[in-house]
Amino acid sequence: MTNDLTIRSIVEKRVAAFAVTLFTIGFWLVIATFPNFFFLNPLDTTDPVFRVEGVISTVAWIVYATLPLLFAWIRTINAKSTEPLFLAAVGLWPLSILIIQVTMATRGYGFYSYLSAYPILAFTDLIAPLAFIAMAKTVYSVENNK
Repeated sequence: MTNDLTIRSIVEKRVAAFAVTLFTIGFWLVIATFPNFFFLNPLDTTDPVFRVEGVISTVAWIVYATLPLLFAWIRTINAKSTEPLFLAAVGLWPLSILIIQVTMATRGYGFYSYLSAYPILAFTDLIAPLAFIAMAKTVYSVENNK
């Protein structure tokens, strides 16, 4: 199996990279809209579990907001595969949010209950990660040359 270097495959990869760019811009717009949700000091809490989860979540959203864009364009520009790094960068943020939500649910709080008050956060926490994973199939597709 080799990389398919047809015009169609190159265009598909660039369109997917542009889509990653648009989703990344959307994520940064949500961050700008809800700075108190993203820019917080995770060490302010007295609960050690939430402190660790907060640190992981803070690192995860920074990785999620920057690296998928970089990895998608590296693949598009020079054909170097960064798929494992791309998928790790995409998955870290929703995984950290899921862990926080499971912790909150076990302590009697609602599971993803904040989405009813702030539905736009469904974009950052659910929709964009799924879209990134779907786009990875196009950005990192390898086809047979027949």
